[in-house]
Amino acid sequence: MPGSIDNERFRKLLLSSPGTAIEILYNEYYRSLLNIAKYLTQDKDVSEDIVQETFIHVWQNHKQLGQFHTRSIQHYLVKVVKYKAITRYKEAVQTGKRKKIFLNGQVYNPAQPSVETSLIELEIRKEIRQFISTFPQKEKECLLMKLDEELTVDQIAARQNVSDKAVERSLASANKRLRKYWIDKNEK
Repeated sequence: MPGSIDNERFRKLLLSSPGTAIEILYNEYYRSLLNIAKYLTQDKDVSEDIVQETFIHVWQNHKQLGQFHTRSIQHYLVKVVKYKAITRYKEAVQTGKRKKIFLNGQVYNPAQPSVETSLIELEIRKEIRQFISTFPQKEKECLLMKLDEELTVDQIAARQNVSDKAVERSLASANKRLRKYWIDKNEK
């Protein structure tokens, strides 16, 4: 998202001058929130409605939001947009207004995992991708070829012009890093 707003000062402004505070939020985050909503819904009109509803929600709850909180206002806005997108999916499925519901460009099937589960999985995948981007180059390349292209060790070795053993070592090291990261993350 664009620049960062000082949360403490912003929350004070939200209490003293909610109109000005919401205008600042709107100018700073409207485009980013709209992009998030579009990504989730694949529908421009619905996305615009969701973002507008988010700012109305902030207006209606400005006194509570003006209280101190450790999480940033940006974090709160993104969460509201995500929850409103989920609510729209559920409403569309329940009312039968839409035969096909899209989530991240794929048809959403109510028999499949819930939208909440899909969003959580998406966030986890993003987090893991970010962590993988910090790996040494060879490990990162081998692991991404294995995950994205579903190549075998032989195919990766041929593509990189290295031995099978070198690829196996790179994959083993990458997997070890991922396991350690995941264990450390879940122990916190």
